[in-house]
Amino acid sequence: MILRGLLIAAGGFLFIFSPGLPMSLLVRRSPSFNRDIVYWGIGAWPVALLPSLFLQSLLRQILQNSQTPRRLSGQPMDYALTLAGALLTAFFVAGGMYLVLRFKRIEATTLPPNGLALGFGVGLIAQVFTGLSLVGAGFRLMFGDASTETLVSLAQVSYLNLLLALLALILFRPALLAVSAARGVLVARALNEHPLFFGLAVLVDAVFVWAILALQLALGGESPGQVLVGDSSALTSVMNIVYYVLAFGLAYRWLLTQIAGWESEKVKGKGKRDAGN
Repeated sequence: MILRGLLIAAGGFLFIFSPGLPMSLLVRRSPSFNRDIVYWGIGAWPVALLPSLFLQSLLRQILQNSQTPRRLSGQPMDYALTLAGALLTAFFVAGGMYLVLRFKRIEATTLPPNGLALGFGVGLIAQVFTGLSLVGAGFRLMFGDASTETLVSLAQVSYLNLLLALLALILFRPALLAVSAARGVLVARALNEHPLFFGLAVLVDAVFVWAILALQLALGGESPGQVLVGDSSALTSVMNIVYYVLAFGLAYRWLLTQIAGWESEKVKGKGKRDAGN
């Protein structure tokens, strides 16, 4: 029990702090941005999430014709509901980011890097309470507490399933950060170039969230983060691991190409100024 609790608590800490590495690597390559914009992202996420959760709950009650929405069970309606929920959340979060960048009156030349930083803020705070829940559950198990259904499930799950599920959750955080940063860049480009980039930002975020939910539903899962109740299968965890590695790789590679473009434009602008002098 002590070893199991220690693994879960350690997984929780890694879950919380895992975005630090990709964030530091991207910051080193990115042009300067306003440091406080990260905190704006941290604040924008919960503000944007509240109306999204309200509308999702209302939509589920209407479509399911019940004041108490039922659990997801893999029915065709569930895929539509999860897609609608992902789109609503993506729209409100991207909208909040758009408003922050617009009213901060950031210069056009530094708008994309600040969009990147704003995405960092959103990615840092999103789902952080899952990590705190893991830490708390791990410490409770270390002291022999199995007073809830969740703790009993965690105490009984096999070590292989537990390790795979924890690894999937830990990899989820860097993937979420990279996708959130990419969304921030796209929102900034919507302000700087064309409004269609805003729609692309919403679509990228919604697809990232919904695709894995749809796969989990197809495999019989009811919600992401099944490690918290100890019943995620090894197949589901492996699928999650592969998905988050691919999502992180694609988003991170795209961000590097964007940063390289900013640096190139910066060098060209400096060259023009030097030639003018």
